[in-house]
Amino acid sequence: MPNKSALIVIDVQRVMFETPGEFAFNGEAVLETIAGLIARARNSGVPVIYVQHDAGEDSSMPRGSELWQIHPAIAPQEGEIVVEKRKPDAFAGTEFKSVLDGLGVSRLVLCGLQTDCCVDTTCRRASSEGYEVILAADAHSTFDCELLTAEQLVAYHNWSLGKRFAAVLASAEIRF
Repeated sequence: MPNKSALIVIDVQRVMFETPGEFAFNGEAVLETIAGLIARARNSGVPVIYVQHDAGEDSSMPRGSELWQIHPAIAPQEGEIVVEKRKPDAFAGTEFKSVLDGLGVSRLVLCGLQTDCCVDTTCRRASSEGYEVILAADAHSTFDCELLTAEQLVAYHNWSLGKRFAAVLASAEIRF
């Protein structure tokens, strides 16, 4: 019996695309790729689960604000699950694991933002929790930092997470 999959869309919120001077690397292409994954998952009857970060009232995206909203290009449909989190790990202090267990999910396909924070942390935790993890290599992004460009960070995480924590595949190679 094949593993039951879910597509996990991590923190694709308006703040990541609409903050002046801060644009996610390859952002428009990543949004299109995520939209394609979502369409394929929905067409296959695979649950799409959104993870939405709440950084607190003092942040650039307080809960309920426009910038906190999931990006409209990939917004959830009625009835799709949205798990709110306060930490980079989607499992920490949330109902994420119980949602996955309730759906009988054992295989997670991950995409979203930010590569070097919430995507990385959730990927590693999912692996530790015993899930089969697939990271969509071309469907996650981040921002430049003092040490590396966003492009380098994405490439590094695809390599690093692919060593022990996830199968790293181009979105076109992922089967639901």
